[in-house]
Amino acid sequence: MQLKTILNKCHKFKSFVYSNVRLVRIGNLEVVEVDESPRKNSKPICSGYHKRHSGYDKMPGIRRFEFIPIWDIKVFFLYQMRRVNCPKCGVKVEEVPCGIGKNELTKTYMQYLAYWAKKLSWMNVAVSFIVLLCKFFFY
Repeated sequence: MQLKTILNKCHKFKSFVYSNVRLVRIGNLEVVEVDESPRKNSKPICSGYHKRHSGYDKMPGIRRFEFIPIWDIKVFFLYQMRRVNCPKCGVKVEEVPCGIGKNELTKTYMQYLAYWAKKLSWMNVAVSFIVLLCKFFFY
């Protein structure tokens, strides 16, 4: 099964499509990059007013949103942000469902980290990450 299929089944967004998944080397680190693109004819959401309006244009550059690592490999969503022509706010950058504001972590990754932050006793972490702890102590 491909990673793109897994993401579409487990982490699907109504107005976005995963278009390209690739393994890339950045320095001495291997990362997975997933291109996201808006669905055709989808209107962006205003980040100030939180309503759908017509698009204005695309921002220069690509934003990287860090997702939950898979098999200890970092995963990044790459997306070129659109601008929204909102009648109340004027021209603003769109609101994306995977991120919050200018934060580089996805909402899902923040929830994942918050979940494990609650379980920071040695016993709970040992039960949850037994394979990782065995690797750490015996290698």
